[in-house]
Amino acid sequence: MVVEFLEFLIKSGSILAISVLVYVLVLSNDVFFKLNRLWLIGSLILPWIIPLLTMPVWIKELLFTSGETAVQFSTSILNYAMGQAPVTISSQNSFSWEMLGLALYSFVSFIFLIRLMWGYRSIIQLKRQSNHKIYKGLSLAVFSDVNASPFSFFRTIYIPKEMEKRGDKDLILEHERKHCVELHSIDLALAECLLIFQWWNPFAWWARKLIAQNHEFCVDNAVIKQIEQPKDYQYLLVNLLSNQKQNQLVNNFNKSLTKKRIIMMNISNTKNITGWLKGLIVVPFLALILMAFTNPDLSSENKTKDKAKETIANDMDFRNFIARSIKYPLEAQKNGMQADITVHFSVNKKGKSSSITMGPAQGNKVFIIDEVVVTALKKGSIKQEINSRNIILEKEVARLLKKLPSISDQRMLGKTIQMKVKFRLQ
Repeated sequence: MVVEFLEFLIKSGSILAISVLVYVLVLSNDVFFKLNRLWLIGSLILPWIIPLLTMPVWIKELLFTSGETAVQFSTSILNYAMGQAPVTISSQNSFSWEMLGLALYSFVSFIFLIRLMWGYRSIIQLKRQSNHKIYKGLSLAVFSDVNASPFSFFRTIYIPKEMEKRGDKDLILEHERKHCVELHSIDLALAECLLIFQWWNPFAWWARKLIAQNHEFCVDNAVIKQIEQPKDYQYLLVNLLSNQKQNQLVNNFNKSLTKKRIIMMNISNTKNITGWLKGLIVVPFLALILMAFTNPDLSSENKTKDKAKETIANDMDFRNFIARSIKYPLEAQKNGMQADITVHFSVNKKGKSSSITMGPAQGNKVFIIDEVVVTALKKGSIKQEINSRNIILEKEVARLLKKLPSISDQRMLGKTIQMKVKFRLQ
């Protein structure tokens, strides 16, 4: 499962990288700021959806596996009648580098989660310590830290007390109000959540920066349409170029590169024809690339394999089914349990099995299957001698036989099938 999870992370990171590169190379210089915002939001969400469009096998197994307290261990089949020797493959009990890597990844992700929670906590504390006012229906928190820049966080505008005395205070407040009204904090929260899982991916950090930059473009474009002298607003940006403290979790007033923002404010509107042409080129191309990261549809291959498994035509098919499906219960291994389980069941004329019963069969119509040996590496000393009854091991045999496919072997139809399963620890 570790390998599958790693594959999922790489796929999602690659999708994010492609989306960010397309934005930077094709879309970033256009003035379709709101459409660009949708693209960037999609870059945060699609990497987690596209790899799951065709559900991977490991997720199906994770969601639909029965709650048996058993672990699949190496099994071997021994046909005493043919004198075959069992082939035993040791279970993987050695040190796992994969698990160590997963543990380190989880530890760093946990640190990023704590970082995010701590940052939000500091914003909440700042709000509690501030003087509260109302500005056009929004909460205005006035704080005393003169070294901090104004910023917005969801429905609250934060501004240093000293800036209330500025003549351009209204422009600053209107700028931050636009951030609140357009709910830009949601985008930043999604970007921060992405970093918890994609902290190793430089494109995740780049996407976080581009989203904040796009927010400033959106707000700048909206503000200059409301004022008579756009130059005043541009001068304001230049005057606020200072070493004020900024919070990476919020929309700071001076967040993006000011020179780039001024350029975008003065750029002529992108022609609609140009925008549509870019869309016609980018969207199909991106769709083809992203399809490469979906899991292939293995239904045809699985149907072919399942067709070979759905019937048991001879003794070998029966033993192969046992080898694929039998488990040595973990509890039995820990407690050193071994046993020889004899079981019998009925097979009707249509090949359906029923009436699973522990113990030898009675009567004349009994078909005996060669003995099967299931082995696993012991986890401690063997505490129990070999016997003919063990509830845990009997439940495993019964579970297995309930999944038995249809039987087409004419020798078994309408008879009672008897078999012995030997559980051995090595």
